[in-house]
Amino acid sequence: MKYTFTNFVSEDSVMVLQGATKLEIMDELIQRAADLTKLSQDMIYRMTWKREQMMTTGVGNGLALPHIRVNDIPHPIVIVGITKEPITDYQSQDGQPVRVVVFTVAPDENPEAYLQLLGSVSRKLRNPELLAKLTEGDITEANILKVLFENAE
Repeated sequence: MKYTFTNFVSEDSVMVLQGATKLEIMDELIQRAADLTKLSQDMIYRMTWKREQMMTTGVGNGLALPHIRVNDIPHPIVIVGITKEPITDYQSQDGQPVRVVVFTVAPDENPEAYLQLLGSVSRKLRNPELLAKLTEGDITEANILKVLFENAE
């Protein structure tokens, strides 16, 4: 099976993020991940911030790709969040604010699939035109889904 991230995106996994700081938007994403995976919010929080302390997941051009691997989930969860305003304290590799955040929670037992999934996100969302489409105009969950699936891999 080819692991393409849009295969794991649904209405439940897209969000318009309301937070104004990295901590606020990460809390929103972690809460949604806990709801979707049925895993402990505290455990997801600790794993996410442990990963973030190793190296920022702000990859540049307004994109952040936080990701963790966990036990006890049958398939990856991919949450796509778009912020209303730029998140200036994200500490991206290029120093630019973040607007698009793709949070991936994947099963720990298949590292190859995990890498394929992260590669799929990176390939698709490093496209500046696509990022612009996701962050311009009326940002709604329906519009996020539409843009992602119009441009599916």
